[in-house]
Amino acid sequence: MTTHKKYKSSDEKMRTNVTKVRFNESEYEKVLARQSGNTFAGWLRQVALDIVPIHQADAELVRNIGRIGSNLNQLARYANIEKSLDQNVLNEIVAIRLMLKQLINQNIADAIKDNSDDR
Repeated sequence: MTTHKKYKSSDEKMRTNVTKVRFNESEYEKVLARQSGNTFAGWLRQVALDIVPIHQADAELVRNIGRIGSNLNQLARYANIEKSLDQNVLNEIVAIRLMLKQLINQNIADAIKDNSDDR
């Protein structure tokens, strides 16, 4: 691995250092399979600097969580107005907890599948 320094700059944000890394074919394929993000250089920089890449959230998951949040807000408003919780409210809370659990489990299963597909 060699490192070259190009030009000195007063601008700290300017990237002036260049590093070459060599991979054999197998290593290179593994690295490319793990890559996420727009550019290889940006992804490699994030990994090297221990910055966790931000992945785009699943739009359907975000919508479902939003609906669940809306339902919880309605239940909280009802409980605050009535100053008590009846069986219907408790049933709704149970249903919301079940929906959240299903979404979480599905999200975990999808992440595991995506991770195993990348290898």
